[in-house]
Amino acid sequence: MRPEKSRVRRDACVGVLLAELHFPFSRTLKDKRAPLASLRDVVQGRFHASFSEVGLHDAWQRARVLVVLAASSLQQTRERLDDIDRYLHAQEFEVARVALKTADPVDTVWEFDY
Repeated sequence: MRPEKSRVRRDACVGVLLAELHFPFSRTLKDKRAPLASLRDVVQGRFHASFSEVGLHDAWQRARVLVVLAASSLQQTRERLDDIDRYLHAQEFEVARVALKTADPVDTVWEFDY
C-alpha cells in the first residue's frame, strides 16, 4: 500500500522579492559575476530560497534578481523576505530598488483541493 501524498498546509505561503542591484565598482561583466555568485550562494544556503538573475544580463554594473521562497505561514514568509531584504542592503553593492516584495498564501496563487 502506497502512503498518501502529504497535503499542502492551508497557511502555506510563497514569497517573492524582485530587486535591481547596482555594482558601482564593476568595470566588466566578469567583475559583476563574483558578487552575484556569492549572493546566490547566501540566498540559497542561509535563507533556503531560490535565486535567479532575471534581467540586465548585459549590463556590467546592474543586475535584476528574483528571490522566491516558500514557508509554512504568512508571518514566517514575511520575516524571511525582510531578512533577505536587510541582507541585500548591507552589502557592498547598492540596491537600486526593490520592485516587488510580496508574500501570499498558496491558495490565493493556485486553486487546488486540499
